[in-house]
Formats: sequence, C-alpha cells, structure tokens
Amino acid sequence: MTGRVFHTSDWHLGRQIGRHRRDNEVDAVLDEIIAIAEDYAPDLIVHSGDLFDSPRPSLEDMRRAAQALRCLGTIAPVVVVAGNHDTIHVLAFLEYVLNDMGVREGDQARVRFATDARPDGLLLAEYPTRNGELTLRIGALPYLHPNRFTYDFTDPALTTATYAERMRTVQADVYRRLTAGRGPRDVLVYAAHLFIEGALPSYSERRISLNTEYAAAAADLPDVAYGALGHIHKPQPVGRSGFPAYYAGSPLQMDFGETGDTKSVVLAEIGPDTNPRIELEPLTAGRRLVRLEGTLEQIAHRATRVGDAWVKAVVNVDAFDPSLPDTLAKMLPQATLIDIDERRTGTAHRVLDRQTSATELPDIDDLLHDYLADRGTSGPVLDRAMTAFAHLRAEPDPDDPAPCCEQTLLSAAIAGQPLDSIDRSSLLTSTDAETTR
Repeated sequence: MTGRVFHTSDWHLGRQIGRHRRDNEVDAVLDEIIAIAEDYAPDLIVHSGDLFDSPRPSLEDMRRAAQALRCLGTIAPVVVVAGNHDTIHVLAFLEYVLNDMGVREGDQARVRFATDARPDGLLLAEYPTRNGELTLRIGALPYLHPNRFTYDFTDPALTTATYAERMRTVQADVYRRLTAGRGPRDVLVYAAHLFIEGALPSYSERRISLNTEYAAAAADLPDVAYGALGHIHKPQPVGRSGFPAYYAGSPLQMDFGETGDTKSVVLAEIGPDTNPRIELEPLTAGRRLVRLEGTLEQIAHRATRVGDAWVKAVVNVDAFDPSLPDTLAKMLPQATLIDIDERRTGTAHRVLDRQTSATELPDIDDLLHDYLADRGTSGPVLDRAMTAFAHLRAEPDPDDPAPCCEQTLLSAAIAGQPLDSIDRSSLLTSTDAETTR
C-alpha cells in the first residue's frame, strides 16, 4: 500500500531576466507541470514555497497562479507553503479567490495555503488516498525569518537561541503534532521552506537567506515518509542518509547561476511499511541560459550550438569594439543577448600610492573609458559620454581659486607631510572667509 505525492516549488512568478519578462516560458512550464501531475495521478500535491518572486505580484501573475493552482486542484488536493518571497496577505487573497471559484471538496478547500508557523496556526491536514487504503497526514511550515520568533512565539528561550536551535524546537513541535493520534495507515509528510545546511544553492536565491546563520540542521528534520522542501533552486536530496527529503527546485533556470541545472518535479511514492520510491521528472519547457566566455573566435565556435537561449557573453578583447553587440547578435540569431561584458586582456586594476610617478599613471580618458565600458556602456552612448568629457576638459577654468581646506589636507597627506604641521589658518576656504566678514 502506497500513496503518491507530487512535489513542485519555487515558481517565482514575475521573475525577469534582465529587462525581459518570460511569460511564454512560464505558461509553457506550468502547462508541463500540470500535464505531468495529470499523468502521475497523485493523492496530494505540494508546492513548497516562493509562488511569486515579488511581495507585490502583478495582477497577471496573480491570475497565472490562480489558474495553475486551480488546474492542479482538480487533479488532487494542493498544499502551498509560504516562501520568503511570498506575502501572507497576497496568499490569503489568492486562497479566497480560489475557494470563491468553487474549487472545494466537501468542507475542506481543494487548495490550501500554509502561512502561519505558530503552533495554533500551523497547517495540519489529512488526505485519504484515491483507493482509501491510506491517509496522507501533512504538516506544513512556512518560511520563518529570525524576527518572527520574537513576534510569533511566546517561549523566551527561542528569542535568544541560534536560528538552528530555534528551528530544532519548532520542527520537533511539528513532528509531535503530526504523530499525535497517528494510526497504522497514516503516512506522514512534512513540507517546509527553509535552508538546510549542506544544500547546494544556485545563488539565484536571496544571498542573505543562504547565510549559515539562517541554516537549519538536516538531522533536525522530522522523521517522516517524505519531506517536501523549498527555497533552494537546484533540485537535490537533503544530505542526510536514509531521509527521503528533496528540494524540488525552480521550474526554470532563473539566472546564470543555474545554467547547469536540470529542472524537475518530484514524484514520491510512499507508504507506512515500504521504502519510498522517489523520481525526479525533468522539465523541458523553458529556454536555456547560456554563458559564453572567451575570444570572439572561441565564442563563434560555440555559437552554432546555442540556438534559442538567453545568453550572457564575456568577451576577451584587445581594445574597445563598438560593433561587438552587432557581431554577437549575428553569431546568435536565435538567442537573446542579456549582457555583454568586454574583458580587456592584459588590463589590471592598480592601487596608486604616493610613490607612483606621474609618468606611470594611466590617462584619465582611458580610465573613464574603461570604467564605463566595464559597466556595460558601449557603442554610441559611450562615444557621446567621452566626447562630452573631452569638451569639459577643454573648457578654460575661471580664475584659478585658492585650494580649499580639503585640497590642502589631501595634498599634504599625499606628500607625507604631518597634518599637525599645517598652518590651520591656511585652511580657511573662500566661503569661510566670506562668512567671517
């Protein structure tokens, strides 16, 4: 006897790549997820967080989420966990819309949202399997920011403990509630949005939430039949021997930190007396993200294999080439160029000190040109900026003013002159002198 769990996560609806929206890709991959779920015929569908990318999703992304969740809800009951990108009020409104659309079964909503981590608000639900032989009992824990321990929990010990210690206490309570009154045909499922120590991130996640201070220990996860985890975008099992918990990952490659990731959903077949059967079902609907690096000749050799993709190019060049964007666009006719980074061969950043002679200093025009080029300014825009700078330099100064106090102090510091030897009366600026009259 087994039950089936379909696990997806981290849709990040509304996420852009550069200035480009990816609506067609998102719609295609959501259709693919729904089709896989229909074919698998699960007893429970779990979305483990970050439904949206922004705390204020657009109406179009709200509609997209409602439509996809409603379709999934017709296949099996759905539990959605709030992630660190999600807003409780947005999810509450979405739940109201879905329920108002008639997606209900008896007295229990077909799509439910876990937004409260407090013991009295924790989502605990039971779903019988299709054949009625088993009951899937799920405990769902939304993302817990460290500040929430102060506001949501009354135990004073939780306010002074480390994040890992706090999560150990909270997850132990979830497990205690899951196992209370458990029968022999009850199969336990745990869903959570959190960072488990040892997980391999894609670094398209929020960096601060990947800090070790925000990590929970793998050994502290509840001992359940399946753990549906969200937050990390790279699909992977949790690094704990014999524990059936997985990050489903994001359905699309979110940025160029995910170029090597194969996206998937998780199909878990679990039972009270059998070893779990876990399968990662690949998702293929999204465009690939490709990073091309090297000389133009090296990139041209790889360009024939790129096809329809989002591309970031890092080009090794000897000198600034204003035609580089057009050249790359011709090499990659099916691709969309997101970013072009010109890397000057033989160029290195130098630290200047007072021993550096004037003859060793690079020309100010070259410094400005390289600075702007390194930050993505190129072509006619860069040419206009350099022309404007040349005009500014060519304009004659008005009367040569006396150096201000800051200039005097800076010159003295560069020359190595002790600052306490400077005549303080000489630091009076023209403005100061005007004020004293």
